[in-house]
Amino acid sequence: MPDPDIVVVGGGMVGLASALALGERGLAVALVDPGEARARTSYGNAGVLSRGSIFPMAGPALWPKLPAYLRNADSALRLNHAHLVRVVPWGLHFLAAARESRWRRAAAALVPLTTAAYPAHERLAERAGTRARLHRSGWLKLYRTETAFAGAALERAILAEHGVALEILDGAALRDREPALVRPYARAMLLTETAALSEPGALIEACERLFSQTGGRYLRGAVTGLAPEAEGWRVAYAGGAVRARQVVVAAGAASAEILRPLGYRFAFAAERGYHRHYALHPDSPPLTRPVLDTGAGSIIAPMGEGRVRVLSGVELNARGAAPDHRQIEAAAREAAGTLRLGGPLDNQPWMGSRPSTPDGMPVIGRAPRHAGLILAFGHGHIGLSTGPITGELVADLATGAEPALPLAPFAPDRLLRWPRL
Repeated sequence: MPDPDIVVVGGGMVGLASALALGERGLAVALVDPGEARARTSYGNAGVLSRGSIFPMAGPALWPKLPAYLRNADSALRLNHAHLVRVVPWGLHFLAAARESRWRRAAAALVPLTTAAYPAHERLAERAGTRARLHRSGWLKLYRTETAFAGAALERAILAEHGVALEILDGAALRDREPALVRPYARAMLLTETAALSEPGALIEACERLFSQTGGRYLRGAVTGLAPEAEGWRVAYAGGAVRARQVVVAAGAASAEILRPLGYRFAFAAERGYHRHYALHPDSPPLTRPVLDTGAGSIIAPMGEGRVRVLSGVELNARGAAPDHRQIEAAAREAAGTLRLGGPLDNQPWMGSRPSTPDGMPVIGRAPRHAGLILAFGHGHIGLSTGPITGELVADLATGAEPALPLAPFAPDRLLRWPRL
């Protein structure tokens, strides 16, 4: 077959959206991915598409919780202490980013991206035939005590500064809005400019079908080499090799490993997460929107047909390490006090790895030292929600168009020239 114009490495939400946007611009596209649907982070997402998802993990609220995090005494974060040595550069810069000034700067940079995310999802859903899976329901952040609610005052202030719409609910109003909740909460914040996507994996499957139907070449196999050549790039993978003038690396948590032989050393870590599906009790009202229980550090999201997805907090561990189910088991116990749950619907919890940058912002832009190489990874917790708009930005870069959004905050070289701490 003739060589494509461009190769996209990675078949998650960012990679597929990029491949589809590039094809829509008239380019011949090949996509290289191992083809393991359940292994993709997009598959295991909570399905929250929120304009208010503008806060990196590294923020000023980290410091009072740090001793508990280091002892694995807070269910929101679990550390493999032996692995921390391998991510020291990431960890040092992560801590350096946990200042209010840096948090505010990141939020301001992410607002244009998250604002454009939902319209881009609508455009993609229309093409892929998945519009019925998008629900503009909002999502809830739940606070068990007035003290916990007061501790999130800075977050609410920054959201207000950027015009993100929200409502504050007391316990009685929360029960009226979401009668499925049985645990008493002191307060809740309803982010109204939020959509929920039921079954994120079904969207990924629909995008794969659309890619093939519109002439894309799907090459199944893990990438084993990426090398510049006189006329472009050679991408080697488990099933062979493909050449193109341009290449997009959108391989999520595997991106840093793929780029390392080219001399790029990104401060990068993989955040592992888990989920498991549970049936709601037959007598329970349905859960109508995703909820984040800040007291448990976990999310519960409706997935249709009387079932919910319980998602754990963050685990810092090697991508290939054996699963550690203690965190998702703790999340499930807490969820059983929040909703009337039935039994688990999965034999084993799902596990995936989110690509995490120290400053909590994705890498989107041209590689600084190689022509024809575009990078699009590191989206952390917002890869599913901002994947479609990232794909459109990648297509802008590949075709020489002016990017629809400012990309300077997401420039790859910001992670290659860290200032002194």
